[in-house]
Amino acid sequence: MSVALKFVYAYIATIGFAVLFQVPKKTLLRSGFAGALGWSVFNIINQEFGSVVVATFLAAMVLAMIGERFARTEKQPFTVFIIPGIVPLVPGVALYNTMIAILEENYNQAAEVGSEAILIALAISGGLTIVLSVNAYLRKKRMALAERRAIKIHETKNKLDKSRDLDPEEQLKEMEKTKLEEYYKEQFFDNDEEDQDVSYEDEEK
Repeated sequence: MSVALKFVYAYIATIGFAVLFQVPKKTLLRSGFAGALGWSVFNIINQEFGSVVVATFLAAMVLAMIGERFARTEKQPFTVFIIPGIVPLVPGVALYNTMIAILEENYNQAAEVGSEAILIALAISGGLTIVLSVNAYLRKKRMALAERRAIKIHETKNKLDKSRDLDPEEQLKEMEKTKLEEYYKEQFFDNDEEDQDVSYEDEEK
């Protein structure tokens, strides 16, 4: 079966799970695309490297990244795109074979297939956790940077408004005062740095 045909089948299956989970109708197509893309990555990596666990891990990471992207563009929770798309990666066949082996008292096969199912489940959770954690950290950094920029803009605006209300002579005094403050700050920090350098040299001696 070609990769394109597998993509189409995974697309239809993911949309079916999305309907089952009652996701918003406007997100059905993107949910299907996320699931199909994750399944395609899984098939390609599995064929190249022959490792189901590695293929599942990378597919989960790709699915998490595309799900986060769609969540921002569609203004929807990321679970709307990740949950339906992750279903094709769930090791349902491995779990089924594990239960059959246990019922048949074939414990060696049950341990082999069951351990693989556990590793696949860990690969799914690990791939999702890494991407979501990194995105959360980057989002926090962007929010902090935006907050600092907003504070600087607000301070600059206040200074401009204050300078407009002053007379020309008062504006000149304010400028001189600012320059003096900057000069003393530079002198203060320079002296601190020199004192630190001297203390470090004394410690080394």
